[in-house]
Amino acid sequence: MAMKEVWNNLGKSARTGLIAGVLFILVGLVVAVWMLRTEYQVLFSELAPQDAGAMVAELDRMKVPFKLGDNGTSILVDKDQVHQTRIKLMSKELPLHGTIGFELFNNTDFGMTEFAQKINYQRALQGEITRTILGLSEIQSARVHLALPEEGLFKRASSVPKASINLSMKRGQVLRAEQVNGIQRLVSAAVPGIAVADVTIVDQHGIALTRNARGDGDSDGAGGVGRLELKKETEKYLNRKVIAVLDRTFGAGQAMASVDVTLDMDQIRITTEDVLAPPAKNGQASTGTMVRERETLREGAAPLDAKAAPAGGSSQRDIEYSVGRRIENVVAAPGAIRHINVVAVVSKPLDSAQLERISSLVAAAAGASTERGDTVVVQPLAALGAGVDGDTQFAPTGEGPDATLKSTFAAKEMDGKSIPAAMQQVNSTLISLLLGLILIAVVGVFWWRSRTSDATVQAPLSEQQKQAMLQQLRDWMQEKPAAATTGER
Repeated sequence: MAMKEVWNNLGKSARTGLIAGVLFILVGLVVAVWMLRTEYQVLFSELAPQDAGAMVAELDRMKVPFKLGDNGTSILVDKDQVHQTRIKLMSKELPLHGTIGFELFNNTDFGMTEFAQKINYQRALQGEITRTILGLSEIQSARVHLALPEEGLFKRASSVPKASINLSMKRGQVLRAEQVNGIQRLVSAAVPGIAVADVTIVDQHGIALTRNARGDGDSDGAGGVGRLELKKETEKYLNRKVIAVLDRTFGAGQAMASVDVTLDMDQIRITTEDVLAPPAKNGQASTGTMVRERETLREGAAPLDAKAAPAGGSSQRDIEYSVGRRIENVVAAPGAIRHINVVAVVSKPLDSAQLERISSLVAAAAGASTERGDTVVVQPLAALGAGVDGDTQFAPTGEGPDATLKSTFAAKEMDGKSIPAAMQQVNSTLISLLLGLILIAVVGVFWWRSRTSDATVQAPLSEQQKQAMLQQLRDWMQEKPAAATTGER
């Protein structure tokens, strides 16, 4: 009530000033809150839980205010401190991605045992390799495991070192075969003693991305899958080369080809050892290089090189020669082509000379060789005319089986015209028929509307009808004033 009495006692100007002051104070508070508010900006995004935990702990130590976004996968800080905070965090050498590198040895404990040092070295090496692999834009996370055999002064390792890598790809990203091979070579070069074939890479679904390069796997295992993929890739590559030649010769879609390759997947080692004699001098026979000579004389014997005949006794001379030796080890890698079968079908008729030239071109494109026993078959097809049911029949023009063939590729010959031309002609005929039907429908509509309008128009009035209508109008006008006069009375 006191406030109401005060308000009633105020004059009009005082009331206006009070209201203006209150509004000014409220507007000032709103502006101050808006100007003093913190505008957050993303510091790091798409973080793993372990990385987000490490960064949040470090930000708490640094007394930097932050917020979490995107369900904890993003960290936001004040817009004015983004770059400064990011640089400070990167200089802290945090164990990001759940790994730690060679910074593990920054604070070395001199009382550490040799076994602990080896374990730390292995951890640091795995962490450094993981960081390098994560530099690829397609990879979201990675884990590296190194299996290093134990070695010692009086103990030799009985197994070879190996590496296994698990990769998690980003959404919609896939590693190419060249990238997988590059990761294998990277690990092989970073860890001493690891061969490229001993690095196994799998994705987040457990599917192996690497092949059994040694070729010692079972036919039903990874080695068999690698051989089948190599066969498919080789056939696809040769098929593309043959199709390119045929398309340039006959036009696109006028020929098709199929290539079957038999690969030699056996790894062959050939060791050749030759004896090298020194060059002969003065026409003498090549006897090698003398290393040691020993001569034994008995009583009454003269040296073997003496001109005088021995008086009695015996002598013996042993001469040891050494010759050179050359050893060559030739290793034939698996994957060599053992046999090639090429079949090409052409939609146009060819004579014998043209057939021979096209066969030579296809053989050269596929790398087929008659000395190796490869087979190249080029089968042209020619139109025999329309059959009883109207379908076009095709038969081979060159030597071969007498069976009637029907072309299965897109560009057949049909009455001297290809299928695209025939389809175009059919489409034009249909369009003409549709236009004719539309025109007939329009003319019919106009004719029907004209008949309807003519039926609704009345015929002109005759003179008698006009006079009758005028007389009726006069009678109606005369009756109306009379009715009005009667009403007034």
